Amino acid sequence: MQHFSQWIVNSPVWPPTIFPFDTPEEVYLKMVENSPQYIIIQFGLCAFRVEPPAEDQKDAEPRVSYKCYNFFCYPKGRTNVFSCQGESMRFLADNGFDFNRLFREGLSYANEIDEQRYRADLKERQATRAATILAAAEEEANETDSKAAETVEVNAIPVPAELQQQVDDTAASIEEFLQSDRQELIVGNCNAFHRKLIYQMIEQRYQRKISTTTVSLENNQKAIKVERKRSCEQELALDEQRRAQENEDLEMSVGMSLVLQELSKARKLIIGHNMLLDLFYVLRQFFKPLPVDYQEFKKFTKEYFPLLLDTKYLCTNAEIKVDVNSSVLAHVYEAVSKAPFSIPTVHAELPDHQYNVEDEKKHEAGYDAYLTGLCFLGLVSRFKVDLMHPHKDTTLKHYINRIFIIRLNDVNYINLNGKERNTSRLKGERAESSQSREHIFYVTFPETWRTSDIQSRFKPFGPVHVSWMDSTSGFVSLHNRNAASSVLKSIGYHTGFKVYSFAQFTQMKLQRPGTKRGRISSGSPGSGNGGGVRCAQPVDKSCGEEKGEEESQKIDHPATSISVKRKGEKDEDQPPAGNEAEDEDANGAGGWTTVKRARKTFADNNDW
Repeated sequence: MQHFSQWIVNSPVWPPTIFPFDTPEEVYLKMVENSPQYIIIQFGLCAFRVEPPAEDQKDAEPRVSYKCYNFFCYPKGRTNVFSCQGESMRFLADNGFDFNRLFREGLSYANEIDEQRYRADLKERQATRAATILAAAEEEANETDSKAAETVEVNAIPVPAELQQQVDDTAASIEEFLQSDRQELIVGNCNAFHRKLIYQMIEQRYQRKISTTTVSLENNQKAIKVERKRSCEQELALDEQRRAQENEDLEMSVGMSLVLQELSKARKLIIGHNMLLDLFYVLRQFFKPLPVDYQEFKKFTKEYFPLLLDTKYLCTNAEIKVDVNSSVLAHVYEAVSKAPFSIPTVHAELPDHQYNVEDEKKHEAGYDAYLTGLCFLGLVSRFKVDLMHPHKDTTLKHYINRIFIIRLNDVNYINLNGKERNTSRLKGERAESSQSREHIFYVTFPETWRTSDIQSRFKPFGPVHVSWMDSTSGFVSLHNRNAASSVLKSIGYHTGFKVYSFAQFTQMKLQRPGTKRGRISSGSPGSGNGGGVRCAQPVDKSCGEEKGEEESQKIDHPATSISVKRKGEKDEDQPPAGNEAEDEDANGAGGWTTVKRARKTFADNNDW
């Protein structure tokens, strides 16, 4: 029996400082340094189970079933503070996100460091309380109450004049209670300071006559329950009940993190779609702070999730690209729903929590997780993958633990198993030249220019690829690398047009205000971040699909067998309205096409 999972979370968008020719390490470091303190606020999980056919039906297909879950995540406690983006919040509201349910029913969570602190603090409090109970019993047996009372008097808090009447009234109520046959007395309508004064008064006057307990009323206000003095055995029994409740409350505080911990322990295949941001925020929110070292990040990730598969990266497979011309999640599902792909019938194990593609719920994390699972099943049908052992398939092994990175024109994935290499090299290029940037130039130009204007300036050097950064700057990549050495020497002067080598551009990045020396990043942390908020920013669309895709598909980004979707996350690859992307032939150069992106967007070489 094989299990695999998909996850989808609602989280923020990419830092705006990522450039088309950054390395995966540069992208990661920028994410660590520039990502705001957004949180995942909705986590969709869809667990798939594959069972072999019965003994008498060996030629039949395996049975595939699933269980889908949609978790709301909200930090409990007064010390937890998070950020959100206004536009993302509005996006979620427009799409029916239930904020009341988030704030009232959202599951709490704690990373490993906080969880350890919570458990240590609780253990210390419980030990101190138990010691106090035993000490009180011993003092009573030795009749040392008078000495204890003297100590209380010395350390007593002065009662403010305006509160003296309330303290006296409480004392009178206790006297009346002791003369009655009632089992208990509730002292309410007081804040924390009032309760402290009352406890002090009880210790001074009624230490051997009554026992007290703090309780919560129906309106969640605290009150003091007064009972006749309990024996040591009764106090210990009551403390044992209190311990059990405190331990249960602690588990609730750790909450959603326990689910992720179990998922990690299962060591199953986890599938996501464009899952880098999902992975980034899941690790940071539910496990540990992310390391600043890139190699440590790879090791850290594999410790928790040793088998990851990004369906967006799987869609770069040459056989798949023939029939899947868009890697937006909804488009992928549409493509794999027909030949040459096939999606097996999946059965819902929880009828009350099932999804149907006919009843779209695009902005719900659980639905996106479910849809990601279906896309995975459809995509791997192209290779006749054994669903009982998908991670052992010879084709899929080249895609496992490779996480897709949008916006990059060169090496567009993170390889958790080792070094990355340029998978988009043209036939005949040498592997050792894959990381060379000598053929790439950074250019600035007037805002009125179009792709053809830039292309014409580089015409003497052969076909080029233009990657737009914004309305006045971009990168130009030469197909003919041998011509790179003559570009800066021979390109003509044009008003408002400047050309820099990639090395010069790198130096310009390091000299920008707010950029730390020795770190590969640009801009100040958190500047210009758009965000989805389903994640820490409570709104965020399906983790950034490519810009240039249809507006209706801005949000999709599932994860593998256990899906978690960033709800409300905006699609970073969507071009602004009114700017149409156009393909122009670069001087008829052997099929090389210069793609003009909508202004103020990044180019993505996976333009299908």
